[in-house]
Amino acid sequence: MAYRVSITAPAEADAYAAFERIRAAAPRLAEKWLSRLFEAILSLDRLPARCPVISEAKELGYPARHLLFGKGNGIYRIIFHIQEDEQHVRVLRIWHASRDTITAADVEE
Repeated sequence: MAYRVSITAPAEADAYAAFERIRAAAPRLAEKWLSRLFEAILSLDRLPARCPVISEAKELGYPARHLLFGKGNGIYRIIFHIQEDEQHVRVLRIWHASRDTITAADVEE
């Protein structure tokens, strides 16, 4: 059974902020990058538990996971939580891999 995937407002803002940074550096690649990012997010509708629990999960208080997206210096962590009882995946943040660890305050809506 497929999971329903939703993107929180902070995660959507993260995606578009990254898009703007990429567009400033490489305008021709930005649209393709954003499209592929959303394809990766939507792929979480199947087997989201394939992704590892993040090291910050204990601080968050639940088993948040991440899907890595990108390559080289442009790797982003698509951080999400699986709500098994509702067959729902909530994308919480899209965090550049070079950033500090995520905190509970970073995922509050």
